[in-house]
Amino acid sequence: MYYRGEVLDFLNMLLTNDTAPLMRLRLVFSSKVDVERLKAAVLASAQIVPEIFGHYQSEHNRFEVTEQQVNAIVHEVQSPYSPENTDFDFTTAPQLQLFVVHHDGYDVLQAFMSRLLADSVGFKEYLYLLVQAYNYDDLSGYRNERRLRPVITQLQRQFTRPRPHGELVTTAVKLPKYTGISLRHGGHVMLSSSQFSRVRRAAKAQNVGISEVLLAAYAKALQVLTRHTTITLPCPVDFRQFTATAEQTTRIANLTGTVFLTIKVDADANFNDLVQQVHTLLDKERSRAAFLYRLTNLQKMNHTLPISLMRKFTQRWLAQRPLTYTNFGTIDQQRLKFHGITVVNCVFSGAFQITPRMELAASTFAGTCTLSFNSLGSERDYQLAMKILENIQAQLLLWAQTQKNASAKPNNN
Repeated sequence: MYYRGEVLDFLNMLLTNDTAPLMRLRLVFSSKVDVERLKAAVLASAQIVPEIFGHYQSEHNRFEVTEQQVNAIVHEVQSPYSPENTDFDFTTAPQLQLFVVHHDGYDVLQAFMSRLLADSVGFKEYLYLLVQAYNYDDLSGYRNERRLRPVITQLQRQFTRPRPHGELVTTAVKLPKYTGISLRHGGHVMLSSSQFSRVRRAAKAQNVGISEVLLAAYAKALQVLTRHTTITLPCPVDFRQFTATAEQTTRIANLTGTVFLTIKVDADANFNDLVQQVHTLLDKERSRAAFLYRLTNLQKMNHTLPISLMRKFTQRWLAQRPLTYTNFGTIDQQRLKFHGITVVNCVFSGAFQITPRMELAASTFAGTCTLSFNSLGSERDYQLAMKILENIQAQLLLWAQTQKNASAKPNNN
């Protein structure tokens, strides 16, 4: 059976020619997982999202499901096996891979989902659906909405159709590439629940979002390490926020667009001013809604042009993105309760990017925010990426403390 792909599925295929287009999830449980129950949950979820078993055919932008063999998705392995070293090919294998890694007394679930099937929000929605299926909830009335057309229709009602605004800008700054043996690396830093709570309070006091603060810190870290004073970063825009969701409907799909923020970062820039600059730029880009112009054109091409022509036209304006950012947001603990076992930790992250490309990923669980990257490069490449993360962490903590001290000063007026 064939399931038609949407234009953003195709776009993600074009953006990930050199690396497997995947997202990662690591769940640490307090005890053992019932693997047979997990397999049954995967099969139950496939009644709603059959594409998880599909092979992606890029020449037709569709998913082909020939059979639903659950053992092609769920794998049992023993620690210290590292599933992240697997070479994923979503054109010949399912769009989802689950590895239950057995440890003494507990299990770790590592999940890998294709970006051809869903964006970061869609990956989270699938996780919640899988939990419901694992808990034997009644899913008979559920459906998955992957279509982009209703979203575009709603967006066109909310935004004036923008004029074309030239070509998409490419990132002005690039990281250096060091020589050495190329290996897979994963790096992360964490903001504890108390630290991240202070960052959230500071953001709320400034009327800005967490993503805006993270992007400001990302830009500042890049300026410090590269000396560039103009940094262009992509910021994801989730189109779900503009459209209502019907009851018993999940949206395990690609429904995220991108706006590009060109940030001016002076060496002595005040971080507060930098955050406000990012906030202003993002407001401007959202109101200009250039993503709607591109989205509408892509939708038209998807219905009228052969894929070969669509690829040719799209690549003319498709921006290269050596530096990317994904915010998986907050994982809802109330929706992450597997029957009989407790989730101790949950972290989302992105694909293994070939250096000098880098993807900064953020996810929050139990109040703790984890910033991470996955890379394929030398040890020096890894150390540079870790310096960026540590610089971001330091910027956030210093800013939160500064905002706290400023609000605590007595008013003498």
